[in-house]
Amino acid sequence: MEFVAILFMVIVLLAAQLVLFAKNSFRHFDYSCSFTKDEVLEGDEVGLVETISNRKWLPLPWLKSELSTSKWLEYAGSQSEVIGELRFVPSFFALKSYQKISRTWRVKCLKRGVFEIGRVDLVGSDLLGFSSFSYSAKVGARLTVLPRPLENSEPARPPQYFGGDLVVRRQLLDDPFFIAGVREYTGFEPMNRIHWTATAREGKLMVFQNQYTSRKNLAILLNAQPRPGHSTRMDGDSDFEDCVRFCAYLFGVAAKEDVPFRFLCNGADCATHLPVRTGESWGEAFALEQTRTLARLQADNAQKLPLFLQEGASALSCTELILVSTYVDDAIQSFAREASRAGVSVSVFVRGALLSGDYDEDAYFLSVLQPSGKKEEDTQ
Repeated sequence: MEFVAILFMVIVLLAAQLVLFAKNSFRHFDYSCSFTKDEVLEGDEVGLVETISNRKWLPLPWLKSELSTSKWLEYAGSQSEVIGELRFVPSFFALKSYQKISRTWRVKCLKRGVFEIGRVDLVGSDLLGFSSFSYSAKVGARLTVLPRPLENSEPARPPQYFGGDLVVRRQLLDDPFFIAGVREYTGFEPMNRIHWTATAREGKLMVFQNQYTSRKNLAILLNAQPRPGHSTRMDGDSDFEDCVRFCAYLFGVAAKEDVPFRFLCNGADCATHLPVRTGESWGEAFALEQTRTLARLQADNAQKLPLFLQEGASALSCTELILVSTYVDDAIQSFAREASRAGVSVSVFVRGALLSGDYDEDAYFLSVLQPSGKKEEDTQ
């Protein structure tokens, strides 16, 4: 009889502690995780801080958190599991009464992108591990990984947009620094425009004749279409990622040279789900903004390039055009020739296949991009 009574008391105690932990494990409990930086470059490491706070007398003898993140974020020292595009990272804790624990993961950013951790699943257990209880915590951790500019990517024969002005047929005012020759004095020119040597030679007043100039502006066009007639590419395509990095390099050079530029891409910005067509501006802040656009760029379901060019032709009003693509076919080369005939200086950079041998070197410049660490080789 005593044995039955003891057994009954044990069962009651076990049931009581099960009910106690089931109802109170996640009461007065806080979980948060955040990245130590909001923005980093590809290949950099960043910290992810998990903080758990148990603000009650009931301890948590066993607690598991499971982070669901992108496979492109690699967690040092973890036994993570990659399934499809997701990486699952488990973490285990044991909390005493009124205890707070922080744990920092070292995370290596393998690829550009905008990565978010919206929720974290937590699983706790009772004192003896007989039963488990789950809880889903909202966190909202966000990290932007910018593309790292392509190393050694300065072309063998650089485009002509690196600074300077462009001579035009007519402008409101002439440029005093561009002298085309001399002409006869009309009486309206200031005295500092008189060419005294020519005046002495001709026996009458002669003045400098200046040219009209306009500031150069640049359009950078990235083709996200994987090949002609197709719109979907494999995520993590190394050739396309090198094209993205090269665009980041071009943004930096344009900002350094204070050249106005705009960026166009037939891939979608994940923030707007629309192809990219920016306004024209210049400076480091604008270059950084466009580099962030590259981070948000979706590699798949790109609009077909001929249609994109047809719809966005008005945005291509520029003196310099740089087209970056993973292939060059007849359609791209035909577009480059037409733009060149319209007075635009065109450069085409390809990281991938040349699908046509019809290269018109008098109309535009063509160069093959090599992977990081290698020098570019001109296709001529």
